[in-house]
Parts: sequence; structure tokens; C-alpha cells
Amino acid sequence: MKTFYILTIAGHDPSGGAGLTADINTIQNYGLTALSVCTGVTVQNESIFKKCYWSNPNSIKEQLTLLLSTYPIKAIKIGIIENLTLLEELLFIIYSSDPTIKIIWDPILKSGTGYAFHEELSKQKLLNIVKLCYLVTPNYDELKAISKEENIENIISEISSRCHLFLKGGHREDSFKGTDTLYLKNGDSINFHPPTILNVNRHGTGCALSSSITSLLGQGYSLNESCLLAKEYVYRLLLHTNLVTEKKMTLQYISDGETSEEHLKNIQNACVSGVKWIQLRMKEFPEKIVLNTAKNALKICRDHGALLIIDDYVSIAKISGADGVHLGKNDLPPNEARYILGPEFIIGATANTIDDIEDLANKNIDYVGLGPFKYTPTKKNLSPILGLKGYSSIMKWVKLNNISIPIIAIGGISMEDIAPILKTGISGIAVSGLLSKQRNNVDLKNTVSSIQKCLLHNSQPKEIISID
Repeated sequence: MKTFYILTIAGHDPSGGAGLTADINTIQNYGLTALSVCTGVTVQNESIFKKCYWSNPNSIKEQLTLLLSTYPIKAIKIGIIENLTLLEELLFIIYSSDPTIKIIWDPILKSGTGYAFHEELSKQKLLNIVKLCYLVTPNYDELKAISKEENIENIISEISSRCHLFLKGGHREDSFKGTDTLYLKNGDSINFHPPTILNVNRHGTGCALSSSITSLLGQGYSLNESCLLAKEYVYRLLLHTNLVTEKKMTLQYISDGETSEEHLKNIQNACVSGVKWIQLRMKEFPEKIVLNTAKNALKICRDHGALLIIDDYVSIAKISGADGVHLGKNDLPPNEARYILGPEFIIGATANTIDDIEDLANKNIDYVGLGPFKYTPTKKNLSPILGLKGYSSIMKWVKLNNISIPIIAIGGISMEDIAPILKTGISGIAVSGLLSKQRNNVDLKNTVSSIQKCLLHNSQPKEIISID
């Protein structure tokens, strides 16, 4: 297998959310080898930035020269640099070593908390520098700072005539908020619109985006493809973060239907009613139909800010761009699924016993579907029914053994079952027929609202109730 080497030249963020850590994680998520040169160490956390201790310029240049002479590096991402003079020197070192290396500069002029890395910038020097770059990825505020009093379109034109420009729109407050635009050297431009605007902590997402683009370019993807796939990658990270931090990953709808169209209709209705976590389960359908349904289901989920999990099929989860997979006891082992999908995908797995949970606790999964609670006609080869007594016994063991993986109840759950189930210490509920069989959308919305109220009440700290 061919090894791709991607280099990041950036600062170290001790909080782990941005800088070298974010870059290396992203590069490795693509299965590539990450090399790094540290330009400075920041004193910060996610919300406070105090200062940056810059690395010695000579040590930076020495390390860069050694890496370039050792590895066949295909692409380089550059983040914070002490000054434009040093950046210019680094660009000449790279260009002299191999002029075919694609250089992506993420010009971080200010931290997300407002700390200015540079004083006055020389516009002319900046324009000379970008000639040596393949792509620059400023955000809207950074471009405004560079343009000063000029019309921002002028600086866009001046930069994009020298190198490709990917303008990030997350800082905009107009109708283009969240829309990124790729300005090509030939004068063309392409807009990349987000499915929805997510109100989440974005610390480090700029680093993830630029290093994602760099990773894709280093593998030979076109610039257009790299920008599109990188934006999808970051959106999936943000969506996952949004649902986890707001505790929306507590109600999962498992799709039901006799046809693909019926599955999609039920998914649409569930999303409209406020469900933010969908599992597409189509056990008796050909894989081609499952894949097509997954692609259409993903569009519905994206329109409503919901996660999409694919039941059983790891390959379909990856190809369709879904957010994760749910694995049954006889499916691909979770560790193998994680290797194929990468760390940003959600992986859930089925359990029926304490032994199952103990085994899964070491398999790098994101949640456990524990069940069945009682008989359900939606699943063949049903495992032994647990009931409240079984849930209580297992959840007491989970607490005693400090198992932190969220445990989701599944299997034949009715509305009146939810409150007593949650009292056992269960983290969330997965339902199918309870939502699919509602008579109309009003009843469906009321049912979803009632479940969410139970889950919200359950989020408060409480002792696990023993049911003997």
C-alpha cells in the first residue's frame, strides 16, 4: 500500500482543539502519515487565549529542511507563523526542495478569542507570498483585515489572480453565513453551502478544514473535490459535536417500512417532529436499494440537522456519507469497523448481557443498544427479553464498574415503558413502531415531545433505582 506523507507547519494548542493536534488528527483520520513542524506553543484553552511563545526560526527551518529531504511529501498545510518574513523563507525552502508540492496556507491572523498574532500586515508582501502557495484559506474577518478600507472584492481578485482562494464564510453575518467560496485562478468561483447552520463550539474547525483539504489534495483529489469533501468532513464533526453536547443523542428512531419510499416517509416525519438521531434499518432489502435509500435519507437528515446511522452495513455508511453504523452481534467487529470508518464516525453495537457490555467497553464504540426490552416483531432471531428487572441488574453492574459508554434501551418499547426504563439508569431510548404507527403528524409530534420531556428530566443526576 502506498504511503502518503502530509506535513503541517503550525503551533501547538495545549487544549487539543486546534493547531498541530487538530491537524495531525485530521490527517491520520484519512489514513495518511502526518509529519509536523512546531512554530510556537500557545497558552490557551478553548475560550481564553493569553499568548504564544514562538519557536526559534532557525530550528523551524532546520526541521523543515530535514523532513523535506527525508520524505516524499505531497502537500503541506501552514498555520500560525510569527511573521511574514519567516513565512516567506519557509516557502522558498519548500519551493527549492520540490516545486510540485502543494502548499496550503491558512493565514491565522487572530485566534477565535480575538488575540492578534500579527500587527500591521504589508499587503504587497502578502501578495508576493501567496504567489508561492497553491491555496490560501482565510475566513471572512481575516480577509477584511487584510483589505482594510478597500472593497473586499478587490483583495479577493488580487489574491485569486496569484493563487486559488478558499474563503470561509462562518464569520459572515449576511445571507452568505456558513457559505464557503472557492475562487480559482482562472476567474471562476464555486460556492459550498452548508446543509444547515449549527450553533456549536467551532474551536479548531478552521484547522480541521484546511488540513482536510491538504490531506485530500495530497492523495490526488482535484481542488474542487478536496474542498467539497473537506467541508462535508467538518460538517459531520460539527453535527456530531452539536448532538452530543446538547444531549440530543438520547432518542433514536429506527426506520420501518415495507418499501424504500415508506422508510423515507417515516424518516421525514420523524425528523419534522424533532427527532435528531435516525437509524436506517432495512434488513430484508438488497444492498443496492439500501444504498440508494441511505443517500436519500441523508438528505432528509441534513435538512433537519439530524444524524443518520446505518444498520449493519459499514460499507454503505462510508459510501453514502452517513454519520455512523449500528452493528449487531453477528456483524463486523467494532474495531474493524472503526478502522474502516475512522474516529469521526459514530459506531453503536448491540448487547443483551453484562458480558456483551464488558466486551464492547474495550471496542472503541460510541453507544450500546441494550435489549430487547420486550417482544418486538421488527426483529428476527430475538435475544432473551430483559424487561425492567434485566435492565436494572445490568445498569447496576455498569455503574459499579464505571462503564461510561451511553446505554440505549431498545426493543418493543411503548410510551408507558419509558419513564420506568429511564429510572434504571439508561441513557436513552430507541423506538420504531411507537413513532411509525402514529395516526397523523400531530400525534407523532406530541409523542416525540412527550419522550423528549422524559429524557430531559432523566438528564438530571439521580440514583439508579433497583427493581427486584
